[in-house]
Amino acid sequence: MRFVDCDMHIMEPVDLFDRYLDPKFRDRVSLPVGSDGKFKRGSIIIDGQPTTYDLEMQQHRKPHQGRVKSDTSQPLSGSRIAASGRLDFAIERGYDGEAQIMGMELEGIDIAVLFPTMGLSLLARDGMDPLLSLGLAQAYNNWIHEFCQHSPDQLKFAAMLPPHDVNLACAELVRCVTELGAVGSFVRPNAVNGHFWHSNYWNPLFALHEELDVTLGFHEGTGAAYSHMNVLYGENRFYRHVASHWIEMQQTLIAMLIAGVFEFYPTLRVGFLEAQNSWVPGILTRIEWDYPQYRDSHAPYLSLTPKEYFQRNCWAAVEGSEPEIEATASLIGADRMCISTDYPHFDSNFPNVANNLLANVTKDTAAKIFMGGAHLYNFDEEHFAAAARAAAKSPKVAAE
Repeated sequence: MRFVDCDMHIMEPVDLFDRYLDPKFRDRVSLPVGSDGKFKRGSIIIDGQPTTYDLEMQQHRKPHQGRVKSDTSQPLSGSRIAASGRLDFAIERGYDGEAQIMGMELEGIDIAVLFPTMGLSLLARDGMDPLLSLGLAQAYNNWIHEFCQHSPDQLKFAAMLPPHDVNLACAELVRCVTELGAVGSFVRPNAVNGHFWHSNYWNPLFALHEELDVTLGFHEGTGAAYSHMNVLYGENRFYRHVASHWIEMQQTLIAMLIAGVFEFYPTLRVGFLEAQNSWVPGILTRIEWDYPQYRDSHAPYLSLTPKEYFQRNCWAAVEGSEPEIEATASLIGADRMCISTDYPHFDSNFPNVANNLLANVTKDTAAKIFMGGAHLYNFDEEHFAAAARAAAKSPKVAAE
């Protein structure tokens, strides 16, 4: 079976912004340092504010244990993976390109589309200077492009877009696709500066994804400064982590479907990532339930049912072990599903994601889900052949 990881993560180097950020913005970003004066992992401060609001929300909370060395990005959370030793190979190599390929080998991945870790919350606030937003996105995109050069036929990336100015976002998308080889982009499923995803404000961005024939991916991450989940749930990250990933995605799908985004942009490909997907059938049914009452008066432009739009334009990801995968596949189609290892995040089931899926569903369903990412990102036989050649040339380092 071929396996495209639709959402594999990287760990950004601690000096990314020191090396890649335009110097005119460098004094607006402070990086944590150790006793040796070198940069280290920790909170990045931009214009006096932390990149993740988790630090503000949990500023008085202490770890369950005392001084314990941790390589997880969530030291206050329990982790399936950090203490298991399963990431030792990556930690020893500094999460470099070789480690990324090793992780792919361990899961049997042919092609992986890479997403950030720290970068998920980098631009997640209202009111950010649009040019600073662009500069930060450019720094990450330039770095991830270079990272992928370790094995460019196996490692692909989704571009970070600056959401604080749609024109700047469009320009960065064009640059990343035409100059850096990005296979799509990612944004968060949150309202930005009062613009949610049914707003006409985003129409140029939707149109450009169509014209460039690349994918738009939605990827949530807990701790955004502008997230309403902070207001609802406060300090306890358990509430916010459950709610943000699912509910923000549901609201985005509702907005895009009823707004006719897929009616007006019929070849737009959209991925809903790292939010499981058993909620999708219910949302589609709920919208269709209200068609008789509201479509003619409030959305007369809709020519298809919600399910028809979804099955033409959308994919939603699973992580392999969800017990409802087979049932969900029977309702929306396994070919509208894709799979993410979520490597190397604290709540990932790596390196057992592929095995979990195979044990969880029929072989036919699994094969379609493993290939879902190929359809989402428009990978064809040439892409798989090139990835296979690259894999054959490289030593099987995971066997070490």
